[in-house]
Amino acid sequence: MQIQNMKLKVKYFLISLIGCLGLLSACNDLDNYSTNSSHTLEFSYDTLHLDTILTGVGTSTHILKVYNRHKEPLLISSIQLADAANSGFRINVDGIKGTSFTDVEIRQKDSLFVFVEATLFPQDSDEPIFKRDSIVFITNGVRQDVKLQAYGQDFVAFRGKQITEDTLINSRRPIVIYDSLVIKENAKLTLTEGVRLYFHGKSGIQVYGQMVAQGSLANPIVFRGDRTDNMFAHLPYDKLPGQWDGIRIHSGSFDNEFDQVDIHGGIFGIRCDSAGIERQKLTFTNSIIHQVSGDALNMTDCKATIGNSQISNAGGYCVNLTGGEYEFVHCTIANYYSWDIKRGVALRFVNERNDIPYPLSLASFRNCIIAGSSNDEVMGASTIDESIPFNYYFSNCLVNSTELENDQIVDVTWKKDDRFITLDSREQNYDFRIDSLSAAINIAALEDAQLYPYDLMGNTRLADEAPDAGCFEWIPNAK
Repeated sequence: MQIQNMKLKVKYFLISLIGCLGLLSACNDLDNYSTNSSHTLEFSYDTLHLDTILTGVGTSTHILKVYNRHKEPLLISSIQLADAANSGFRINVDGIKGTSFTDVEIRQKDSLFVFVEATLFPQDSDEPIFKRDSIVFITNGVRQDVKLQAYGQDFVAFRGKQITEDTLINSRRPIVIYDSLVIKENAKLTLTEGVRLYFHGKSGIQVYGQMVAQGSLANPIVFRGDRTDNMFAHLPYDKLPGQWDGIRIHSGSFDNEFDQVDIHGGIFGIRCDSAGIERQKLTFTNSIIHQVSGDALNMTDCKATIGNSQISNAGGYCVNLTGGEYEFVHCTIANYYSWDIKRGVALRFVNERNDIPYPLSLASFRNCIIAGSSNDEVMGASTIDESIPFNYYFSNCLVNSTELENDQIVDVTWKKDDRFITLDSREQNYDFRIDSLSAAINIAALEDAQLYPYDLMGNTRLADEAPDAGCFEWIPNAK
């Protein structure tokens, strides 16, 4: 028994000795830094370019990896943020904050992390201001640097803003909305071309009065989230759904107009509460609602006109109609939402909700594309009570659904057709212009095309054999 214990003690002593020798060897290796001037560093990138940053708001953290590819350890004699006092950039080297570091070691075939953030100073400018800095590394007398670049954009902040009287907004700077924007009863908010509304957190717009957003082809009005950084290197937060709330138009609100606007990245796009069909609730033309986690356009028992517009990629339904009276002309309603396994279809229309009837006076779709990644992108459902109106009409459309024949269907092409320019779920790049093989080409009715003679990009619909369905006209050789 004593002999066995002695053997165990010798064994543990040898293991400990070997470990110590290994540690001493590693220490000796680390002290034996390369002095070869050709042994320099490598970096995960040469230039870190941050997207436009709202001034005074800190960015997320970006990671720069610094590599020693050599068989000997390196001693970086200096790491310095060149213009730390003025640029607004900040760095952290392997967990230590600062602007200047000396004698930083990297083992052979190893790396270290440099974390980069920025908070740019307000410039009192309507236009973005270019800011630059660099991280300078000196190793074995050799200077290397990684460039840092960003644009800083001053903005206007609305915190709990309430519109209580007729108001015109024509700000050239982005407006960041905190705690939602409320348009009170008997008040009208008018937005002019080029206005950009950035929503923080789950803020949105609550419309009790009236809202008119009149953009232009060159300068649309933009509604989006306020995050300007990236989720991943290839994916800006601006391409994600669910970044802010949405635009809710309450029951007592009428005559709301949106023209040349871009609404994207919300929990929903526009939601219209029940108001009856005696008065126009919403006119939405030459515009886009895209990439929302719920319904893109949800309307209940109201009257609305939707023309020459793209309504796309919704975790709920792209268009969800309950009762009411609606006209859709030259619209592309397409659902290729990829952020959840379950999603709604492109188009849903019903005349009942929770056993409450909502007469569907008319849901008219003319010269439209209704498409999506499933094999059926239309869901229509009527109550068993046939006295409740359930009227729909499709003409000269391309529809991804089961073929239906009745007097409410005229010259419809029933086909799953994904012939769009770009459907890229990894990069979240979607371009719903049709390509040269699309079944939507030349199937639209001229009479309805004359209501919107120019497509969403300003191209004429009236110059070739016949207009195309959807909001984009196919243009040969177009870029």
